[in-house]
Amino acid sequence: ALQMDYRIEKKEAFRIVGISAPLDAEIERNFETVPLLWGNAVQNGTLSQLCEKMNGQPMGVLGVSACSDKAENWRYYIAVASTADAGEFEEYTIPAFTWAIFSGEGSGVSIQELERRIVTDWLPASGYEYASGPDVEVYLDPNPENTKYEVWIPVVKKDE
Repeated sequence: ALQMDYRIEKKEAFRIVGISAPLDAEIERNFETVPLLWGNAVQNGTLSQLCEKMNGQPMGVLGVSACSDKAENWRYYIAVASTADAGEFEEYTIPAFTWAIFSGEGSGVSIQELERRIVTDWLPASGYEYASGPDVEVYLDPNPENTKYEVWIPVVKKDE
């Protein structure tokens, strides 16, 4: 398997502010809807409004796949870590977790590839399992054509 650049970090809960859209249980469908959501957010100025509210860690624009306890109620947020007043935006609190944080660079397609590889290659051999929590994509460089990003996966250590 390719070398994957990752670190394990514990983080406190943090609040995000942004917009969201429902996610489909049919994963492939989200590969169409999510890029559209991003495209609209860039064009209609939502993204720059959100960037003005960014004042927390992680510093970057976030793509958050938030699953509630009811699996059919998944939402995808485009958001920033912020303590600012949400205004017309939605807010969501990402719970405290231990995260496996993977770094990468490239385009939006490469981030989807990385996510697939984490689940198929890294997780089974890692000694960790998926915790029940949101996945977070952190876009550290706003240029979507060639961005530096991180993928945060909530994990728990497997019982030995």
